[in-house]
Amino acid sequence: MVDDVVAEILRNALGLEEGFALHDATRLQEIPNLDSLGQVRLVIEIERIVGDQLSMEEIIGIESVGQIRDLLVAKGKLRVEG
Repeated sequence: MVDDVVAEILRNALGLEEGFALHDATRLQEIPNLDSLGQVRLVIEIERIVGDQLSMEEIIGIESVGQIRDLLVAKGKLRVEG
């Protein structure tokens, strides 16, 4: 399973149910409710957590749940355990 912060971002942006299984390898295109409006909501939700706007390169680079986690780690909003 993914970090709570990443799951919260996806639930808030896409209205996913609590029990929806998310893994780092889950590609965004596999997630229900991810249409073009869902993509915009996802970016807005990530920017809210990060506290800054994402660059176009960062936005384009988000293709999986794990890449959202990696972005949050890079921005200092999530610590890597282990």
